[in-house]
Amino acid sequence: MKVSGKVVADAIAKKLHEKVKALKVQPVFAIILAGEDPASRIYVNFKIKRANELGVKVSFFEFSENQFNECVQTIKELNNDKNVHGMIIQYPIFKSWNFDELIGKVDPQKDVDGFSEQSPYEKATALAVWEMLTAFAYLEGFTQTKDFLKGKKIVVLGRGKTAGGPIVELLNHHGFEAVVVARDTEDPNTKIKSGDIVISATGVKNIVNGSNIKKGSYVIGVGVGREVIEGKSKIYGDINEEEVSKIAKLYCPTVGGIGPLTIVSLLENVIESASASSRRMSGSN
Repeated sequence: MKVSGKVVADAIAKKLHEKVKALKVQPVFAIILAGEDPASRIYVNFKIKRANELGVKVSFFEFSENQFNECVQTIKELNNDKNVHGMIIQYPIFKSWNFDELIGKVDPQKDVDGFSEQSPYEKATALAVWEMLTAFAYLEGFTQTKDFLKGKKIVVLGRGKTAGGPIVELLNHHGFEAVVVARDTEDPNTKIKSGDIVISATGVKNIVNGSNIKKGSYVIGVGVGREVIEGKSKIYGDINEEEVSKIAKLYCPTVGGIGPLTIVSLLENVIESASASSRRMSGSN
């Protein structure tokens, strides 16, 4: 059965909207766009749209490749602005820029993407996967996600810095080990087929399909890619939905799946930061 990430995201968003209304301050979220990936602008627009729905104010900044110093200066100003609660640098950035260097300049307390080691926030994509696992647990009659995961073999495809790596870290944080399948893994299909839960974050089209998952498994597609078909750019996901739908017990496709959940998870971090800021302000009065 297909589980819609948008439906789960909408349910979470409803709760977050109520939380924002109860806050004494309006959460403010700064987005920095400095790159050439055409998909980034689409993702940023999705984030702005959802933020507006939740009552989160967005400050948007865009820089060209020759404006590195201006970008650094803006980050400093945002760090010092007490009204700004969260900040992200949309990934990927210009190839001539150093992403880790820029992230290192962001106040960890405002790093709602969770890239800094000192950031108190989990990475949004990993949180989104956990929310989907929670939805799976609920549909299977469990009240606790951990009870649903207990005794199940988890396989994660990919170990990238924005998805695969953070997903494994978050699972470890909750006390679960995952088998990681990467480019250099020998006999990857056998390892994938051994998984009760398969989470794919590679951006490789149809890497998860009917031939390499077992009957009754749970599948989450995270990775996306783009291809040009008859002159038109189209998004594809890691999983072959037509094949997986016939074998998996529950599955979440990439397109319309984890994306919406990643955005609400990111905004949940912004709202938590605003809430913490509000508590600090109350404490100092």
